[in-house]
Amino acid sequence: MIELGDLLAAGGRLVAPAAARSFGDFSYDSRLTKPGDLFLALRTARGDGHAYITDALAAGAAGVVCVETPPDLPGATVIAADDPALLAARWAATRLQRVAPHVVAVTGSVGKTSVTRAIAAVLAGLGPTFRSRRSFNSFLGLPVALARLHDQHRFAVLEFGTEQPGEIDRLATLFPPHTAVVTSAGAMRLSTFGSTTCLAREFGALVARLPVGGYAVLNGDDPHVAALRGLRPVQSLTFGVGERCDLRAEAWHYRLDATEIRLSYRGQRVDIFVPLLGELAIGAALAAAGVALACGMNLAEAAARLALLEPPAGRMRPHPARGGAIVIDDSIGAEPPAMLAALRTLAALPARRRIAVLGDLPASSLDAGDGNDAHVLAGTLAARVADYLIWSGDGGAHAVRVARRMRPDVPVHVVHTITAALEALPPDLGEGDLVLVCGGPAARLERLVAALLAPPVDAATALVRQDRGWRAVRVADPGRPTWARIDLDAISGNVRALRALAGVPLMAVLKADAYGHGAVRSARAALTGGATALAVATLGEARILREAGIGAPLLVLGYTPPWQVREAARLGVMLTICEHDAVRACMVVAETGLPVTVHVEVDTGMARTGVSVDNLGPLLRWLAGLPGVRVEGLYTHFAAADAADPANAEAQLRRFQHVLTALTSAGLRPPLVHAANSAALLRFPGARFDMVRPGIACFGLAPSSCVTLPPALRPALSFHTEVAQVRELPQGRPVSYGGAFVTARHSRIATIPVGYADGLRRAPPWREVLVRGRRAPIVGRICMDYAMVDVTDVPGVKRGDPVTLIGAQCDDRITADEVASWLGTINYEVVATILPRVPREVGEDLI
Repeated sequence: MIELGDLLAAGGRLVAPAAARSFGDFSYDSRLTKPGDLFLALRTARGDGHAYITDALAAGAAGVVCVETPPDLPGATVIAADDPALLAARWAATRLQRVAPHVVAVTGSVGKTSVTRAIAAVLAGLGPTFRSRRSFNSFLGLPVALARLHDQHRFAVLEFGTEQPGEIDRLATLFPPHTAVVTSAGAMRLSTFGSTTCLAREFGALVARLPVGGYAVLNGDDPHVAALRGLRPVQSLTFGVGERCDLRAEAWHYRLDATEIRLSYRGQRVDIFVPLLGELAIGAALAAAGVALACGMNLAEAAARLALLEPPAGRMRPHPARGGAIVIDDSIGAEPPAMLAALRTLAALPARRRIAVLGDLPASSLDAGDGNDAHVLAGTLAARVADYLIWSGDGGAHAVRVARRMRPDVPVHVVHTITAALEALPPDLGEGDLVLVCGGPAARLERLVAALLAPPVDAATALVRQDRGWRAVRVADPGRPTWARIDLDAISGNVRALRALAGVPLMAVLKADAYGHGAVRSARAALTGGATALAVATLGEARILREAGIGAPLLVLGYTPPWQVREAARLGVMLTICEHDAVRACMVVAETGLPVTVHVEVDTGMARTGVSVDNLGPLLRWLAGLPGVRVEGLYTHFAAADAADPANAEAQLRRFQHVLTALTSAGLRPPLVHAANSAALLRFPGARFDMVRPGIACFGLAPSSCVTLPPALRPALSFHTEVAQVRELPQGRPVSYGGAFVTARHSRIATIPVGYADGLRRAPPWREVLVRGRRAPIVGRICMDYAMVDVTDVPGVKRGDPVTLIGAQCDDRITADEVASWLGTINYEVVATILPRVPREVGEDLI
């Protein structure tokens, strides 16, 4: 219980007569606030909690700690503080000092949470024990956790985080430990700490805070941690599997429900049963047993308590899955060492098939600079261990490249959404299969586990990140407060629907970085949706796909100069041929032993590129006589398939059909004939031939207002930013460059960090955005990096509010077609000119 008097003693200032004098818990997220909580209005880099005070009170908060006092909060206790987080920390430090439990502080690179749980389970045999919940281990998290510390607690097991230099020392000063546990000092967060040695020095700050008579329990297998033993003249114990460790695991055996371990300490051996799985269980059991010994228990007593340990959600926890398979849920958030440990555990378990579903590792855990090495290490081990590998995220390109090289026979997939991961799993998933699901928190792989669970497992209680607040959390940092959100499942679904409508194979066109949607991810989504081939405009675009490990048939539709033919052949990319110099270049390359595959484009009315109808026959005969040059396809391109009057397109189609009849009679018809772009696919069934070639429709956009999209197709892109600043301007104030707009009344003008260098067109100008679910006009000239929005008629707009430029917000929507009408262009240009500095964020539904 949090008492008002203690908060005031810690430095809080009561603003008005108190409505409540005690509070059940701290809260800092209005979405998770419970009746009776004390809401901390925190100001962070991500937002200002003062904007959510009303929401917290509506959820039942009995009081508020804030910097700026709201004008009227009837029925609530309002406490002013210069820094609400610091006030909570001071209160928690005093509270801990008053209760005076034996404090066990746990820190390290990996395994902190599991070790904390194991220690608490053991110490509960000696008396009431408090432990940090979840991963509340920071300057804010620990005080929030300590709100549940009770007077009867004899032990407090606290997890100390390692996010920033100096944080452990700060926490140890506030919450002095009697026993310090250091799990490891692995190579992680080196961009923050500089080196493993510096990281170990951070952990040493915890040992240095131990009192005389304190105890250090250290991982003896980690030389950086073991070296902390002599840092301070306190009692110490090392644990691990090495011969020099005081407390050793001599042998172990993994079972799906537990790990059996033989512990050895000073000649005594005890067999223990820990209901945790894998290497994590060994480290947690050793650390907990070490603390037990430090607190006066013997090994047998510690073993009995460890058998009662409740497995944590999301950390190597097995669950029954569909078809009788077992899913091992390690989705809580793997650091590189934890992922490697999970794979080694998978290898040690008996199974019909071992299936590894891995997600990108957290950026904070990767070495400074290039994080590819960690992903490659994971891919290397996965190739040795798994019979089936699925990687979710961009890091998969590096991991699967090495996996395919090591084990070409192993099915390997790179996906970006949970739906795609589910579709990539073996269709005959069943009894005897083990599915390891492991990745960083941004991968959100707990959603995959939820989809795989078999009754009676309840996802809400068995899995991590199931509370309401996580539904709106953007775990990954996109690098900018302006971003495009790409629904890859929409792309897959669109391709699937178009393929079913066409009734023939589909080549997905991904020109211009997939019309601004991101070519690599879109390519994988299209292939998941059933595309059998891909097309791009340039060899450079093709190279990007090949370097990402995409091996599907790939056609360059645009002009390829003769000097690029050799590289195209080396990459296994098909080229478009429509003139003699290109044919000669193909002939020269083929003579070196590199086979060249081509499609010939014939001009039937576009008058852009393509061989003429009259010259087509001789060109095909020449190509047919060239060894090493294979003509796989023939195509044409419609000039007006999306026009209101179909006459032009129908004439082109008749011309192309006449050409095909003549070629067939002469024995020159290539195996694949294609003509239908998006509009022709949807409007002219006779143009579908052997394959269709849609582009814009794959992304849920209509080729023109004259073409009706099937209802199953949905837009895949939305475009977002947020409010950077809100200013009150008097009547008559010019806004932006040139003062072209002048306020006609007292106005509230919001600045948004997006401009014409991002694709927000300056002239003709982008007209409106959505903020707080309402339309607001852009005013003044759009700048390179900013635009100004008149939010005078939108109440309550504040810094950090989401702003939608394309997409839905509440009950309104701005479409790419509407934007195109403002700009005097087409939706193709609107999405394709959202420039590369705008991050593309994967989303499975549109905001």
